Amino acid sequence: MKLLIVTAISSILLLLTPLADGQTSSICTKNSQTPCLNQPVEGKTTVSGNAKSGASIDVKVDGTKVGSTTAIQAGTFSVTVNALKQGSTVEVDQTSPTAVTIGPITVPAAAGTSSSLYTLGLAGINATATSTSGPKQQYFAEFDLISPLHWLGPACYKKTADGTHEDEIYPLAGRCWVWLNPRIASAPEAGSTALSSLTSSASLTKGIGSQTIGQITQTFEFQGGLDYYLIKPWNGALFGSNDSWARSTISLILGGGSVTPFSATSTASEFGLNDNLGQQFNQSVKSNQKPSLPTLFPQLASALCNFDFTGSSNVPCPSPAVPGATTVAFVFPNRSRFLRDYFGGIRLRTFYFQGSCSKQTSASPDDSCKPTDNYPGTFDARFGEDETVTGGKLRGVVMTLTGSYPVPGTSGALRIFGSVYLRLHKNQNSTALVLVPSPTFTSLDQSSVVVQPIQPSDQDYFRLGVGVDLVALIHKWYSAK
Repeated sequence: MKLLIVTAISSILLLLTPLADGQTSSICTKNSQTPCLNQPVEGKTTVSGNAKSGASIDVKVDGTKVGSTTAIQAGTFSVTVNALKQGSTVEVDQTSPTAVTIGPITVPAAAGTSSSLYTLGLAGINATATSTSGPKQQYFAEFDLISPLHWLGPACYKKTADGTHEDEIYPLAGRCWVWLNPRIASAPEAGSTALSSLTSSASLTKGIGSQTIGQITQTFEFQGGLDYYLIKPWNGALFGSNDSWARSTISLILGGGSVTPFSATSTASEFGLNDNLGQQFNQSVKSNQKPSLPTLFPQLASALCNFDFTGSSNVPCPSPAVPGATTVAFVFPNRSRFLRDYFGGIRLRTFYFQGSCSKQTSASPDDSCKPTDNYPGTFDARFGEDETVTGGKLRGVVMTLTGSYPVPGTSGALRIFGSVYLRLHKNQNSTALVLVPSPTFTSLDQSSVVVQPIQPSDQDYFRLGVGVDLVALIHKWYSAK
């Protein structure tokens, strides 16, 4: 597919390029006129095309004549050459019966050699927690997609000698990129996963496979934006040894997105009522706390009348107390809009290479140092607004630090990632309720459950996890087949 796209783009550009007398620049298509040249591709050892029977053909690679031939009766020609390199130029000169020059044509990368470089399909498990709550685990699946944008203008690319955009030939030579990150996840739940289940891709995928479609699609998150590389990926700082290398580069990013909120009822947290909680409400009233706990949680306060709470001015307790609820469920309000965010910041990307990269001196890539089929490692520092952090409203400044890197020795198949979301605002302390999680979930329509509405969280939170790159696994399996 990539080869077809490159071929089509090259053909259009060549047709639009003004030609000198006696010169043509034609890639062979179904209806093209002769002479024409079959699109040269990296790694090929022949240069071929169509010409009138008996036509004399000379072939040049990078300006040097490498062979001659005569078109056969079928109207085709072929010249054996050394394996073509990405970025080389091929030129065909027909010397008789009429003088015609085809090219020079730039050699693109071979199709299908970097499928995982631009696509990450991650599935796994992560732990998430706020600044006041313990961690909960959730299963997730997400895609990360990146692509160069050479059509935005000269600020994003430069052209080669034949007028082709440089990042069509070397995608990592482009400055402007677009990125997309859709994600689905299950609802966070209290639980624990054995560390032994995180040591292999097989055990991780088994855990994910145990989830139903309904369970793993409790929320949908989408992020997207633009990268502008201050240093082109190919020209990034080089480090490594032997035949394993990496290049790190920095870009400016601009992006945004949204996330669907969890169902207010299906994700309600339930806790058992107890006498200590009732005493805590009494103390709040006696100490004239502003606002008092009964004011903040009136439904819960009424239920605590059976657990040593003696009442307050706004929540009086009947005498004698009437038996009632033994469990409280905290429920967030329903939203009419998705939770939104937008941001700008800087991004550090690490692209991985193999070959004799320490000896590579060309300003453009060559076959001595090639990108591996691994999605780049990424670290972002973002600044903007995020409703998931600031109580469901766009306000203040939120700093997000997030990273994702392949685990060494796994060929990119296993990755670790983490994110922390911080509102740049002074800390505000609040009273911690004495709550013990209910051992079982009770339906909210039961009389033993009191439903207490609460406002969305205005707290920092983090996410930390491990996942399997399904694209890398599928690509390696397909290549082996």
